[in-house]
Amino acid sequence: MNSQTLNQPDTRLQQEIDKETQKATDEAERCLDREAVSAIEETRNAINAIEEENTQEAIAALERATGKLDILVARYPELGLVPVMTQVSIIDVAPLDLHVIERIRTQLKNAFNNEDFPTARQLLNNLMSEIRTSIVNLPLETYPDAMREAARLLSEGKTDEARTLLQVALSTLVLTEQSRPIPLLNAYTLLVDAVDLAESDPEQTLRLLKDARTQLKLAQELGYARSNPEYAELEQAIKNLERQVKASEKTTDAFAKLQERFSSFFNQVSAAINPA
Repeated sequence: MNSQTLNQPDTRLQQEIDKETQKATDEAERCLDREAVSAIEETRNAINAIEEENTQEAIAALERATGKLDILVARYPELGLVPVMTQVSIIDVAPLDLHVIERIRTQLKNAFNNEDFPTARQLLNNLMSEIRTSIVNLPLETYPDAMREAARLLSEGKTDEARTLLQVALSTLVLTEQSRPIPLLNAYTLLVDAVDLAESDPEQTLRLLKDARTQLKLAQELGYARSNPEYAELEQAIKNLERQVKASEKTTDAFAKLQERFSSFFNQVSAAINPA
């Protein structure tokens, strides 16, 4: 995790990042479909059998794969992609200085305008602070037909064509990704801790709220749903809380509402799964 002088110990923030990472891992594993995983395995079995010149075993493997796929089509008639593999990783390399981020953003825009895509990709890689879930999906619309066509080619003795088709089919697996912004998670964690100190330590509460606003701004500047109007509304809500704390007003309801909004916003920003 990047080092930053927060009034909240880094270990506390890291604990929440680890918890969210485990949550993402559990969710990703639950979404895997065993029938789809088996269909991929049987595809690879068929390719191996072809390379070993065992046509009958290759056909048998494709029949098993087709059977699995028929089950999937019947089970998910409207579903286009079925998860077969997942990976969850923490990518936290973004600078914490907003001025540095703005400089990188300017360089990135220039690189895109000049169609210097290698430089643009490198710059983009420096603007990541997220828990990323990568999911490999089987395309139900095309994959079953490829298995049947490969089996037909094998029955006609066209082993090379069948092997090529199966290799192409494996290359059509679709990668999608989900990003859970670490700065938003940090902001929420800081807010939760501020709640616990609101009555006993107003000074520390104000420091935590200030750090939460900084993390919220960091998430926006890194481009996580940057144009979402909720950013401005959340920042204003935190400022209102700071005013109430300074005035020694009762903040229980305001904190509760803000926590709920923060949680909802984090889930909303993290929900989008995009093709990689």
